[in-house]
Amino acid sequence: MAAGGLLSSCAQERLTDDAVLPYAGQRLLFASVAEGRRVLSADDDWLPVTGGFQRRAMMGTTQPVTLAQFRQWNAAAVQPWTAAQRERWRAAALSIEARVRELRLPLPPQTLLVASNGQESARMPYTRANAIVITGAGPLARPADAWVMAHELWHVVSRHAPTLADRVYREIGFEPVPELVQPLAWDEIRIANPDAPGNRHAIRAEVDGRSVLLTPLLVAARTVLQPSEPFAALFEVRLVEVQADADGRRSRPVMHDGAPRWHRVDRVPAFLERLGGNTPYVIHPEESMADNVAFLLTGRPARNAELLKRIEAALRG
Repeated sequence: MAAGGLLSSCAQERLTDDAVLPYAGQRLLFASVAEGRRVLSADDDWLPVTGGFQRRAMMGTTQPVTLAQFRQWNAAAVQPWTAAQRERWRAAALSIEARVRELRLPLPPQTLLVASNGQESARMPYTRANAIVITGAGPLARPADAWVMAHELWHVVSRHAPTLADRVYREIGFEPVPELVQPLAWDEIRIANPDAPGNRHAIRAEVDGRSVLLTPLLVAARTVLQPSEPFAALFEVRLVEVQADADGRRSRPVMHDGAPRWHRVDRVPAFLERLGGNTPYVIHPEESMADNVAFLLTGRPARNAELLKRIEAALRG
């Protein structure tokens, strides 16, 4: 979905002055409920690839959930912005604006800020297309607001500028590969991340004396939630061996005895070494990079300052 097409002309007419924030040469827009619902119900690159278990677990049901039901449930999470919430996130965005400009992060012409009750995301912020979804009921402390804004803003930037994402991913060891065809055997357990639903990067590492390309995939370790158990408690990262098709149009898992060949993260030390040690968020290069960019934008000290210098140089081009 084109980022610039997410705001309709009628939505523009409804905007009030305090809903529009000129930002780093572009605009941040506090979305209306109608606009937010349109974004969260859109068939973008995430919603259609969610699996059956993911939809059931997120909605807290054991019954099958259709895509239409899931689409409606996501849209129902949108809430109107309160004046206090709007001011809170306006302050968070402005606190990092100077660094956004300095690093020349290529934002789309407009970035939406959507208010949600958090039912669709375990009360954690996330992105869809050119929209950052903020949950007002979450446990975030105000000192963390700038970090949240920086992390999520990177997702909007990388989606808008994939060539830039390719360039900075190289600083943590990932190289572009054709889009991965998901293992059919994992259809039910695959967890699709709205911030990074695709898999088009891999890292090269030595495994059992072999040089292989590995892509991290997020799956559910099991498909039954215990009472009061959070959905995220089931998450498991698997490093899947991948190889490109002969025509170079798709990548596929390397198969062994009829199953994808994969490795646990703790069994491939080179994987974590290449990521640089600044964040434990290793489910996807996009999430690892978002944390590193958040260090750069907020000025928080990082364990691997040298890596941040390399990423900053890559961002500046």
